[in-house]
Amino acid sequence: MVLYVTALWFYALMASLVFGASLYESLVVHPAWSRQPPESFAGFVAVPISRMEIAAFWMPAAPLFALSSLVATAAAFSTGLHALPLMLSTVCAVTGVAWTLVYFRPAIVCFLEHGGGTMSVDRLRLQARRWILLNWIRVALVAVSWWGALAALATSR
Repeated sequence: MVLYVTALWFYALMASLVFGASLYESLVVHPAWSRQPPESFAGFVAVPISRMEIAAFWMPAAPLFALSSLVATAAAFSTGLHALPLMLSTVCAVTGVAWTLVYFRPAIVCFLEHGGGTMSVDRLRLQARRWILLNWIRVALVAVSWWGALAALATSR
């Protein structure tokens, strides 16, 4: 039971960190780079992007978020607990990180590191709007993960 509670605390901490960072990026950073592509990309095309080390934060945070959810869920199952909020939370966390690797990360590299590549301005603007819209769905997945981690933590005593 000690392993489960420890893993759950770590997962709740990671979920809180990722949820907060996701909201900050969605409300502050994303509107800045997506305002008027490709012109608005200019301030974000550099290393580090716009004086922010975004990748340096997300490279360890995202895998730790997904991995900690899996460890907490495995620990719950090993103690005989089958908490629905934790299972839903883990599914959302792993789905969000997988979606990031498959879609969000490659698209943002195209937008910000390659200035949109060879896409026309109209296509680039459409793709940026689509990215922003889909990101809000990803934020909702993180929110469910956060809720599930906290709900499991609240009932773990």
